Amino acid sequence: MHPKREYIKRLQASIQVKGFVTTALTVALLSVPPMAAHAASPSGEERTAALWYVDALGIPAAKAEGLTGKGMRIAVVDDGINLQASELQGANINVHGNYCLNQDTGKPIPADSPDGAISQHGTSVVAMLVGNGRASDGGLGTVGIVPDAQIDFYAAGPLVTEEQEAAGWDKICPSSQGSDGAFSGDAWRNAMNDAVSSGASFVSVSLAGSVTTFKQGLVDAGRLGVTVVASALNPGNDSLGVGAFPAAGNGTVAVNAVGRDNKVIGRSDGFGGGLQVGNGNMTVGAPGVRILSMNAQWQPTIEHGTSYAAPLLTGALVLTSQKYPKATHNQLLQSLINTTDKSLRDGALSWENDLGYGIASLPEMLSRDPSGFPDVNPIFVDDPSDPRCKGPRSSAQPTTMEKCRWAQYPTAQEIKDAKSSSNPIAKPEDNTKKSQSSGFLTLISAIGAGIVVLVAAGVSIPMLVRRRRRRSATFVQVEGAGLQQTGPNYPVTGPGAGDPKNAGVQKAPIHPGSAPIRPAHGQGTNTLSDAPDSTRKTERNEE
Repeated sequence: MHPKREYIKRLQASIQVKGFVTTALTVALLSVPPMAAHAASPSGEERTAALWYVDALGIPAAKAEGLTGKGMRIAVVDDGINLQASELQGANINVHGNYCLNQDTGKPIPADSPDGAISQHGTSVVAMLVGNGRASDGGLGTVGIVPDAQIDFYAAGPLVTEEQEAAGWDKICPSSQGSDGAFSGDAWRNAMNDAVSSGASFVSVSLAGSVTTFKQGLVDAGRLGVTVVASALNPGNDSLGVGAFPAAGNGTVAVNAVGRDNKVIGRSDGFGGGLQVGNGNMTVGAPGVRILSMNAQWQPTIEHGTSYAAPLLTGALVLTSQKYPKATHNQLLQSLINTTDKSLRDGALSWENDLGYGIASLPEMLSRDPSGFPDVNPIFVDDPSDPRCKGPRSSAQPTTMEKCRWAQYPTAQEIKDAKSSSNPIAKPEDNTKKSQSSGFLTLISAIGAGIVVLVAAGVSIPMLVRRRRRRSATFVQVEGAGLQQTGPNYPVTGPGAGDPKNAGVQKAPIHPGSAPIRPAHGQGTNTLSDAPDSTRKTERNEE
């Protein structure tokens, strides 16, 4: 995606943002119009409208094919989770915790907690994957895209609030304490590393932080053939110019958010008025504006943010992998970028800063077998001679990856070295709670009629899909549009872009001009809510 972690940070403007950039780690953002502190829960009509993503992604149609994520496994890295949340009842979730230490007591911050300041963001993100559609008040709630998938949740710990920092806490959540009482380590880094090495083929991250926090995890993902999907930054001046990893990483599938009008967050009618930052290696866009979610009191609410787009795209890839189990991750990514609205409309691949290759379409991905595409990762840059490395104002092609404008970390050499060393990563103790998803599919049918009305009114929008199988693949996004060069290792950019047999013929275009990605020095999340949440002080990638 992935931004500060302070949840409802005051924006001197007319919006509230959950998940802005901090000086430490960054997270994907959330934007919201101002509302009363105790706003009423959304009406039934408003909730149905906020479930627009269900038909936009074609979830009922996928379910009709028997595609529910059954037998698939997804690792999620986020702050914490509340397994008692109504929307998660019946889901198959394993919780892995004990990463982040309370800097007052030295004890681990609970991984599973009803405290919204600790777990609201992570719970909301997981609900986008396996939500059963039932809110705490008995009305409509978040509907997940892969209700029968197994979720391995890695509770990295909440962002440090301004109050805690003023009291002497370090910005980065520590993972260990010495005999002298000094704290050390990086809980987010440990959680990411463990998620990547867990055996799950897909890792979804709606957080954002420094390159030092996420680099090893991205290297290991390349070594193990794990696909990392991450939320890009949300609109807002606090995130401008800050490089947010893992979304900014070479080989990461960076996801931006769109509204049901197919416009990027910040310009969408559902949530506008923000300055969209984009990403130097953006891959695609997915639904993330006016999404039915839950607040810190576990009541239904409507939120916005890239934090929601990332799990939805991950789920789409998982469903595609479930249908085509022989397709590699590389082929899934080829299919992803070749079946976007833009690629199919133009008959060629083109790239731009806000939505990358376009808005992903799960129905289009499911309609064709990805195994016909070349088994080459289309979004990983492994050589400085790649046209995507050359900046729009550069007169010469860079000669080292350190000067590549696309994404500098990790490099192909780093992944190669990691494969040769293959150092195992120690895993922490697990707190495991499991349950079987049930009752979800019936709900999809029940709300389908209401959603169909929205689609008929022209509200539907193509969505990103991401496949969660473990096959070799690392991802990087193309910076630009315009230049095309012949080369077997790059996505198709000419007529017939959506046809597997034509993939890998031309190099991806270079984009005309984006600022270089600079590593952030903090942590955060990307979520924004339509209703303020005074108890939430962490940043994530939700709006």
